[in-house]
Amino acid sequence: MSSNTFSSELTPDPLLRCIVTGSGIAAAAGGLVAIAGLPVAGTWRALAAFIWVVASVVELSLVAKGHLCCQSLRIEQGGNMQITMTSGCCVPATLSAGSVVLDSFGWLRFKAENGRRHVELIRRKSPGDKDWRRLQVIWRHLGAGH
Repeated sequence: MSSNTFSSELTPDPLLRCIVTGSGIAAAAGGLVAIAGLPVAGTWRALAAFIWVVASVVELSLVAKGHLCCQSLRIEQGGNMQITMTSGCCVPATLSAGSVVLDSFGWLRFKAENGRRHVELIRRKSPGDKDWRRLQVIWRHLGAGH
């Protein structure tokens, strides 16, 4: 008797990727405003602002590189993942802590076998989206095991 693997195929939404990037830029700008208001000497504020900008650029560039590489995701029943890269090849990945799946949206953090970290904001495409329903079933089973 053959066994079909229960999995969910997801394609990232370009609009949601823009929202993630825009939110990161807004958070970086908000951090600079907060640093500017600190009651310390200007030299220390400038140093803190520089470090904040460098850290923000590094994180945003990692997110952008991940978005450029990842074309689609496949999540299997045990939590194993396959990332289909824009080059067409598949790379195994594992879910990371901080991932959340709700009724209509999900935030997935995962690490590819090649070491690259990825984040994706995903959403249900329609009320009858079978892949989204499968993802929710997989997610419930993963949560019960942890």
